[in-house]
Amino acid sequence: MSLGPELISALAGEINQFYANVRIRKAEAAENWLALIFSSAEPLFFSWDPVSYGASLACISEIRALSEIAKGRPPFISAVRAHIVGSDLICASALKRDRILSIEFSKAIGAGFSRKRRLLFEASGRYSNILLLDEDERIIEAAKHIHADTNRYRSLLPGLLYTPPPPLAGIALEDFDPGAANAAEKLAKVVGVGRPLLSVIKKMCEESPEVRADVLGGLDIFRQSGLNGAQTRYFSLEGYITLFPTDLSCGAVKIAARSALEAARHAAILPLLDRIVTRVRKKLGALLENKLAITAGKISDAENRLRERGSADKELLYGKLILANAWKIPPRAPEAELSEWTEGGEVSHSVTLDPEKNAAANAERYFARYRKKTASVARAEKILPALRREAEDLQEQLVLLERQDNPATLSLMAIEIEGMTGKTKKAGGRGKARKAPSLAPHARYELPGATLLVGLSAKGNHHVTFRLAKSDDIWLHAQKIPGAHVILRFEGSPDEAAEAEALETAAACAAYYSKGKEGGSVRVDFTEKKHVRAIPGGGPAHVTYKEFGTITADSALWEKFAEGRPAALPEEKP
Repeated sequence: MSLGPELISALAGEINQFYANVRIRKAEAAENWLALIFSSAEPLFFSWDPVSYGASLACISEIRALSEIAKGRPPFISAVRAHIVGSDLICASALKRDRILSIEFSKAIGAGFSRKRRLLFEASGRYSNILLLDEDERIIEAAKHIHADTNRYRSLLPGLLYTPPPPLAGIALEDFDPGAANAAEKLAKVVGVGRPLLSVIKKMCEESPEVRADVLGGLDIFRQSGLNGAQTRYFSLEGYITLFPTDLSCGAVKIAARSALEAARHAAILPLLDRIVTRVRKKLGALLENKLAITAGKISDAENRLRERGSADKELLYGKLILANAWKIPPRAPEAELSEWTEGGEVSHSVTLDPEKNAAANAERYFARYRKKTASVARAEKILPALRREAEDLQEQLVLLERQDNPATLSLMAIEIEGMTGKTKKAGGRGKARKAPSLAPHARYELPGATLLVGLSAKGNHHVTFRLAKSDDIWLHAQKIPGAHVILRFEGSPDEAAEAEALETAAACAAYYSKGKEGGSVRVDFTEKKHVRAIPGGGPAHVTYKEFGTITADSALWEKFAEGRPAALPEEKP
């Protein structure tokens, strides 16, 4: 994902509009990103990742999720904290209509004096970089150090004067005349608009005179105003994020965004978050699968021990037969044929003996086996229900993990899953165990006249069922398969049609967050929460319920409902 100079210009305008004179309270960074957290505005995020780069808005939970998986902190963050944190943002600009965003900061140092610093973000694909400059344009620090032996044109090292990239050759956007007869032919030479956008404009010029006039008229608006206003529309051109005053065709996909800073999230932070989600989900899934395999092995072992109950009874019988017939057994006999009388008559048994032991010692040998097997069976009977509940909880957690794509919630789930699987330390075994989260992963959705609460993990299921739900709320769960606990709460007394519609939506939600999602229709049980009970000794989400009804639900209904309707997720204060 990428962005061009036209979006950088729009970003600079919005930063001037919304961030001027706002103080930076905190800064976070990793090897390929920086986040500036302000006292009274949304955080600004900068990514110089070679695959997804740009500047955009971010939220605290996203920054926290990125920070938790960061491999280390670069030296650049120390410079930013020392020189920018506590400063006020003064202004922003796009240098020479190139993909360079310049942001100036000022910090009062007493007696009427202030210290100025400049942050330069170069959004140049795999060459993207971010630098911190002093008042004399000297580099204080850079995320990437560029040496003379790798770049003949310029070096970017602390202590050196900043040298911008080579100037772009072509027609400045301000000098381009969209009304000229040969305007379409000169589009490729325009500076200040990215090549992907110019390519789409040129293709549209070839469609018809009407389309040509419309798109060149839009370019003229762009040239005059810079597109900072309500007229702007945002698009993705095969991963290139841009903006334009009129609709674009030729493969352009419209992005629902209220500002350039919001649209730029598709180039800056969202791809990084997607990669994190994929990586973390894979890691946590492997932990759960491994723990599930271990638990399955314990269940199999316990079930095998239960099957020893019959052989334990035989050990007891053989011991009693040896004692009862000791006078018949010859000394040093390796085997004896001993009989017992049953309702069906006499039954003969071939009993193996230890020739080195007498009858009493051989009987005690069988009694010892009986006691050992009996104790083993008793232990199996005791632990098997708990092991089966543990396996069900692990399966439920695995299903909920597969449905999760929110990095903040995944961060909470990671601590929970690491606790379930015994992996409570950071990667590589270094550092202290992570502190248990104060929030249980769950989500809230607003329906017409009702609220939906959804558990997003084992603890989240317990939280929505036994802490948030009221006794007369409707509790839903996919029938006999792992999945989320869903709570449906009506705000008043809905009519029959509204109640049925809300119940159908809630059941579709339970179907979506269940193991049966891929199978299409899923049977979902529902009852009032007062009929739901936690199983003593079970996992955090293991319950039993009664007086329930069943509805057949389709997870596709929930996907359609939830599209473009973000959930309200619990979030800790930064």
